[in-house]
Amino acid sequence: MGDAYTAVADDETTLFYNPAALGRHRGVTIYALRSNLEVPDVVDTNLSLTNFSVGLSDQFDNFPKEPELIADKILGQPLYLQLSGNFGLKVLNFGMNFFATSRTELVLENAIHPKLNLDYRLDRGFIAGGALNFGSGAQGKNPTGRVTSLGFGLKIMNRQGLKNSFNLYGTELLDIISNSDNYKAIRDGLGYSKGSGYGFDLGVEHNIYSGPTRYTFGLSLLDAFDTKFKKESGINEVPQQDQSLNSGFSFNQDFKIFDYTLAADIHNIIDPSASFGSKIHFGARARIPFLNIYTGWNGGYMSWGVGLKLFVFDLNVGFYGIEAGKSYQQKESERAVISLNLADINFLAF
Repeated sequence: MGDAYTAVADDETTLFYNPAALGRHRGVTIYALRSNLEVPDVVDTNLSLTNFSVGLSDQFDNFPKEPELIADKILGQPLYLQLSGNFGLKVLNFGMNFFATSRTELVLENAIHPKLNLDYRLDRGFIAGGALNFGSGAQGKNPTGRVTSLGFGLKIMNRQGLKNSFNLYGTELLDIISNSDNYKAIRDGLGYSKGSGYGFDLGVEHNIYSGPTRYTFGLSLLDAFDTKFKKESGINEVPQQDQSLNSGFSFNQDFKIFDYTLAADIHNIIDPSASFGSKIHFGARARIPFLNIYTGWNGGYMSWGVGLKLFVFDLNVGFYGIEAGKSYQQKESERAVISLNLADINFLAF
């Protein structure tokens, strides 16, 4: 959905977008396991009705074996791998998640003087939050009225990893490897660090209900005043998680066997370094029994995906673009995501 989710956030990721969205939750919901895999998109798709085709991208087709030719192929293109999983629970307007995310990104830049940028991070932690509702409405089969929700979230995290750049023509990498006895020593030499910290999230949401229609306005301050980590080991400081102020609007109509949502977000409102275009996100979602369809605009690039839900299995496959350059629409990095959810169960709904 182009990451336009601040005023949607109606699944197991609620606390990662806007804790105030818990005010819309009813009953008890268990998310036994959500697992995500994100990789570079190697598929070239043509969705034209007259010339529909799916195949391997030219960038990865006929991949060479010689080191210099491989370098030419991947130059400037991020090699990305992210694995994540979480367990979640919602009870009325309270929610919590245990989560773990491992992310690795390699970028080779500058053909004349090659430089390797390495960014590795492993986050593990717990997040919990709740929402208070003010107003009347949102009850029964045909809710009407207005409800304002205030949300609060607390997260406790352990972060470990490294972020560094290395000149491939220099001796730094060779010295680190040759002077290390094991992989831990190599890791420390590359700049690995580890630490723990905690942070806060705040949110507000206003919902207008009229039968099957809902208008939602949301605002969230994630990692309020920055989430900082106390270093426990390593050479470099553990990178903090900067605060982000996000706003969103969504329009939803639910006809029971069919529902759809339109959404728009502005992310990182208080970040002066990011261009305005990169902050704009649009999304759309349509759901019928067993099938979900998604599309969106992710800060300058398209996204789309499909989801299949059968009993306790919920499988989603999506493709999206993300900015790999330093300015708006300078260079697109295409990525694919596969998400598998097990046992998304709601009961005692009221």
